Amino acid sequence: MKSQIYLVVSILTVILSFVPAVIVLLKKLWQASPFNYFAIYWIVNGFVNSMLLVKGLNKQFVEVMIVVYNSLDIPMMVGIIYLSAFSAKLKRFIRVGLAGLLVFEAACLIQGGFDYDSLKYSMGIGLLFVMTIIIWQISLYLQQMEHATREKALLLIHGALLFQYGTYIVVYIFDYYMVGVADNVDKFLIYYISTIISITIGSSGLLFNGLRRLPTTNAIRRSFWAESQDSATR
Repeated sequence: MKSQIYLVVSILTVILSFVPAVIVLLKKLWQASPFNYFAIYWIVNGFVNSMLLVKGLNKQFVEVMIVVYNSLDIPMMVGIIYLSAFSAKLKRFIRVGLAGLLVFEAACLIQGGFDYDSLKYSMGIGLLFVMTIIIWQISLYLQQMEHATREKALLLIHGALLFQYGTYIVVYIFDYYMVGVADNVDKFLIYYISTIISITIGSSGLLFNGLRRLPTTNAIRRSFWAESQDSATR
């Protein structure tokens, strides 16, 4: 029974991973770059998860793919948040933190080898780092008295990501510190279900934004630039 639930949930996760991109295309939200970035992130997530469902793949290839994805997942999300952030202070914090994280991650892989266990400490630090900047970004949105439709959509997306990475911390603890408490199926079920919920919340944000017409690309860029300048002078 558990294996059947696992199969259904994993397939559903892969399918839903492409939904944000479909919404961006259908609602013509590509004019706002942040929505493109988050849609691409979930596409990559769906592609990797789909590879895990393919039977007959070389076990070593799958392990390498998992290590590569886990090495790039948090830096990729941090980079996306950086590109969509409007606070100069947050951007500076991300630049310094991301550089340190990449150096530390590379050192861990060099010392421990290209292995999943080598990511034990860098992944833990990365999860705390990405959670910190997501909460920081959410707090900046909440401090504003009024929110444009775009900002409300991004607030929902960041809330979805906060839930997703918060759940990943649970999987991380089971993987590295509570080994044997939960089997791989249980851990992947937690991972898949959290991803499904995250994508659903993020997609609702995209749909909400699509209910109103977006301003032109130049207007969006001017808005982000003005907000950045305003944050820098505070």
